Amino acid sequence: MAFSALGTTGKLADFDVNVAVYGALPNGKTTTKDNPALDKIFADKFNLAAIVMKGDEIVYERYNSQKGIDSHFPLLGMSMSKTAAGAAVGTLLCDGRLKSLDDKAGDYSSFLRTTPYRDVSVRNILQMNSGVSPIGRSDEKRFNRKSRGVANFSGAADVRGALKFYKMAARKQGETMNYHSSDTLALSVLVEDIAGKPLSDVFHQHVFQKFSGDRYMHWTADKSGTTVTYSDLVMTAKDWARFGRFIMTERRKGSCLGAFFNEGVKNAVASPNPSKQYGFQSWVYQVNGQPTFAFQGHGGQFLVLDDSKDTVLLTLSFNESYAAGNLFKNIAKFAEKLD
Repeated sequence: MAFSALGTTGKLADFDVNVAVYGALPNGKTTTKDNPALDKIFADKFNLAAIVMKGDEIVYERYNSQKGIDSHFPLLGMSMSKTAAGAAVGTLLCDGRLKSLDDKAGDYSSFLRTTPYRDVSVRNILQMNSGVSPIGRSDEKRFNRKSRGVANFSGAADVRGALKFYKMAARKQGETMNYHSSDTLALSVLVEDIAGKPLSDVFHQHVFQKFSGDRYMHWTADKSGTTVTYSDLVMTAKDWARFGRFIMTERRKGSCLGAFFNEGVKNAVASPNPSKQYGFQSWVYQVNGQPTFAFQGHGGQFLVLDDSKDTVLLTLSFNESYAAGNLFKNIAKFAEKLD
């Protein structure tokens, strides 16, 4: 709830947090669409919003009214935000400012040249395969707090400062994928140094405006305006679903951005979880026997784009332990139940 209101309050708990705000909060008539069969899965006490799209039509839409959630309420996507960061990188590739995903990050960013990312390919950063962070996530909370400027880093939000925590890489790039905030923060700096403006601006201008119906988003930034990319993107639930549909459509059309994400799916790397792989800041699940593009976020944020049934499934939750089954273990099975 604090993240939902951040665009207005500028605060997370007692901490003043910088945020880039785009548009005005939506208002007017709210919407829902009932489906008792899907309620058996998604009308869970932990669910904040759930949407199913079939083609371009919303066929199921529910909100947690007990929490004050409706179709206008802006909701945090947690690590689904990483896919938006990936999309921003894709737009720079498509307009030629990024020449190749196999180029070194240090070729484009004077800051990243001073870090272990200097010789890492953009591709390996996109796939959490930079080799910079040690295996595991034991130090990730420190990175997150430093970049946001909370806890013992209050008033000192600094994405570049967080990246400076690493003085050397832990292993060779491309060797082992490690899911960690650091690579997505490196993408934020890379995009900003190429585009001359924060990644959130690039995403808003070149991606968000192409799919948004509600025209409102906000995204946390550090004290210099650099986007906190590993999380913190806030949109309405319907715009999250529209984002998923937009990527699905671009992939099918074979547009430049679609081809970018298709390459991520085709060449996804192994993850520590054998049931899924990692593409370009997105996950690849097996749904209905096919590799399936998915956004994923802590606590039960999922967007599953099932080409075989032409469906988009969105869940936004604050705990993944649904009565029907843990979302992280069962989201592919739930997606297969959609008509």
